[in-house]
Amino acid sequence: MGNCIPQETVIRDVRLAAAYVPCQKLCSIFSPIEALKRGTIFPELYSPYHGEDKTCSPLELSIKGKSL
Repeated sequence: MGNCIPQETVIRDVRLAAAYVPCQKLCSIFSPIEALKRGTIFPELYSPYHGEDKTCSPLELSIKGKSL
């Protein structure tokens, strides 16, 4: 914890994040129901997440001594 920066410290000219927004081609679109299921109306932007589920329950957190 010794490496933490106190909240009073102001860091100037720091870039916190950058967005990546791919171009959208309006060649085709999903139906309204399909768009709600997939989270986008543009098929070109549909990119499902296939990673491992990393969720844990509040009980697991309390066993580890952590809180939400």
